[in-house]
Amino acid sequence: MNPMGKEALHIVSDTEDYAELMAAHQARLESFIRSLTGDADAARDILQETNVILLRKAREFEPGTNFTAWAFRIARFEVMTWRRKLGRSRLTFNDDLVDSLATTAERLDDGYESRVEALRECLEKLPERQRDVVRLRYLEEWSVADLAAKTGDKANAISQLLFRARQNLLRCVEKTLQRQAS
Repeated sequence: MNPMGKEALHIVSDTEDYAELMAAHQARLESFIRSLTGDADAARDILQETNVILLRKAREFEPGTNFTAWAFRIARFEVMTWRRKLGRSRLTFNDDLVDSLATTAERLDDGYESRVEALRECLEKLPERQRDVVRLRYLEEWSVADLAAKTGDKANAISQLLFRARQNLLRCVEKTLQRQAS
């Protein structure tokens, strides 16, 4: 194989590694962006713009450095661009508040993996009905009305079931994380 062929293989490998990094960070990036916008639809749009920039700047990323911090910084700039486009919207946060939220979100991200793992464990511990309703509501994005129609329950009963499930998850995750910390 000629040297040019080896270099091409190295670039493909780096590209695949970079794509895997991006894919692995999608949920974290969307959560980070949503924490800064408070708007799920805007967060998805901003995530797409962030991904375009991440792809465009792929060659600038230095392997071995903190991809999360780098991607969050790009996402933060995209949130600022989105905010400027909002212009005179009734409700906008000032830049200091957004910076404060971003700093807090970045700091909280440090424990992301352990929180996700605790949540996975705790979801498995939920009673089956709570687990199914949580999965349909939050992972498959069914509305409460759709869940009520599927189960034959009233929407209020589904809301109460979700409330109890969230409370159970919160208590379980907190206990799990405390156990891990000690």
